[in-house]
Amino acid sequence: MQRKSENKRNACEGSITLFLALTLTIILSLIFSLLEAARVQALVRIARRDLQLRLESAFGRYHVPMWDNYHMLFLDGKDAKGQFNLSVLEGILMEEAALEQMERGFYQISLKNIEIEKYALATDQKGKFFREQACRAIKEKLAAQTADRIKGILKQGEALEKDSHKAEEKWKQAQEAAEKAKEAAEAAKKDGEGEAAKTARKAEKKLPENPMDFVSLWKKSPILTLVVENSFQISPKSISQKNSIQNRKLETGNLEKAGKETLEKLWLIQYLNTYFSCQSGAGAGGGDSHALDYELEYCIGGKETDSQNLEQAVNRLLLLREAGNFATIMQDSGKQALAMEMAAAAVGFTGLPPLIQAVQVGILLGWSYMESILDVRHLLAGGKVPLIKEVSQWQSDVSLGQKALEQDTKQEEQGLDYREYLQILLLSVKEDTLVYRAMDVMEQNIRLLPGEETFAMDHMIQGVEAETVSGADSMFLGLITSGREQDGMYHFNSEYQIFYE
Repeated sequence: MQRKSENKRNACEGSITLFLALTLTIILSLIFSLLEAARVQALVRIARRDLQLRLESAFGRYHVPMWDNYHMLFLDGKDAKGQFNLSVLEGILMEEAALEQMERGFYQISLKNIEIEKYALATDQKGKFFREQACRAIKEKLAAQTADRIKGILKQGEALEKDSHKAEEKWKQAQEAAEKAKEAAEAAKKDGEGEAAKTARKAEKKLPENPMDFVSLWKKSPILTLVVENSFQISPKSISQKNSIQNRKLETGNLEKAGKETLEKLWLIQYLNTYFSCQSGAGAGGGDSHALDYELEYCIGGKETDSQNLEQAVNRLLLLREAGNFATIMQDSGKQALAMEMAAAAVGFTGLPPLIQAVQVGILLGWSYMESILDVRHLLAGGKVPLIKEVSQWQSDVSLGQKALEQDTKQEEQGLDYREYLQILLLSVKEDTLVYRAMDVMEQNIRLLPGEETFAMDHMIQGVEAETVSGADSMFLGLITSGREQDGMYHFNSEYQIFYE
C-alpha cells in the first residue's frame, strides 16, 4: 500500500495542467512566430542583396573590345543572331541561380524569376551615356593643369574661327568691288575714257600681280593638290554610311539616370584626340583596327572616304589660318601700303575711295590665303604653326605670284601642330553630331575584329533596372502575417538599378 501511494505521488509530480499546456503552446508559438518573422525580414534583405550581386556579376561580363580599345564599359545586349535581346541576359542570370542551388542553408531562398524592366543604351538621349563615359575616361588621364592649358588654346582658336567667317564676308565684298571696277573700266573703254587710264597705268611702277585673281581660282580647285605634296600618300579607305547610326532606326532604352552630370565639350574633344587617329597618325590610345585612317577628320567632315574628310578639314583649316594671317598682316604697315598701291593701280581710276579700300582688303586677304596654304602644307608635313604669327614669321612673297607656293618655308618650333588645329575645328561641330560620328567610328572599327561583325553601338547596355521574384518555404511554426504566401511558399519581389560608373 505504501508503494502504490508513492507511485501515485510520483505520477502527480510529472503531470501538467491543461492551462499550463495551453500557456506553453502559446509561448512556443510566439517564439517560433517571432523567429519566422525575423527570418522573413532577413529573406527580404537577402533577396535584394542577391539581385544586386547577380547584376554586378553580369555587368562584369563587359564588352572587352570596347574596354581594350576605347576604355569604355558596356554590356553587349545582342543574341547569337546579332539581334538586341534582353532575354539572353535574363537567361544567364537564371542559369547561374540554378547552379548555385540556393535552396540549401538556413534561409532556403531560391530565385524563381527575373525580369529586366528598364534599360539604358549607349545611344540613348543623343548619346548621353556615351558622352559621360568618354568624359570620365579622359579625366582620369589628363591632369587639371594640362586641361586648363588646352582649354585656353581652344578658346583662342574658337575666337579665331569666328573671325574667319568675318574674313569670308570681307572677301566677298572685295570681289564685288573688283567686279564693279571691272564693269566701270569696260564702260569707260566704250566711252573713250580708257586711253587716259591706260597711259596713267604705264607711268606707274611695276607692281606684283593682284593675288585676288589666282586665289579665287585656288578656292574653286581641288585643294588637296595645293597642300599635299604626294597625293598617293592620301589614305584610300572608305566606309558606307547607309547603315550608320544617324541613318538607321536605333534601339531605344527606357531608363534614365538620376542626377545630372556637367559635361564639357572640351573633355569629349580631348577623348577623341586621345583615342582617334588622323592624317598625322594614331592617337595615344585606341586600337589597331581602323576602318578609316582619318578618324578625327571624319568627325569634322562626316564623309564616306578619307580623302573627302581630309579635304573638308583642310578647307576649314585654310579659312582658320587665313583669319590668323590676316590679323598678322594688319600689323604690318609695309604690306598694307603695298596692298594699297596695288588696289589704287587696279581700281583707282574709279575715284571711289570705298571701292579702293575694299580691293585693298581683298588683296590682303588673298595674300593671307597664300600664306595659309604654306601653313597647312607645313602642318600636314608634321610641323607647327602659331595661331597668330609675328610679322617676322611671315613666309610668302606676293611678288612671286602663284610661284610663291614653290618657295621653301622655315620650320617653326613653336605653335600648334595638326592635331591641335583639328581640336579647334571639332569645337564648331554640333555636339550631338560629333557624338554620333564618334560612335560611327567605333562601331566600324570594332566590326573589323573577329566575331564582332554584327557589333552595334545601340546594343551596348549602360544600365538596367531589374525585378526578381524569390521564394522560400516556411521553417518555423506560427502565425506569420508579414509575408505573402502562395502555394505554401513566401514570395518576395526585389528591384535594383545598376549603371556602369
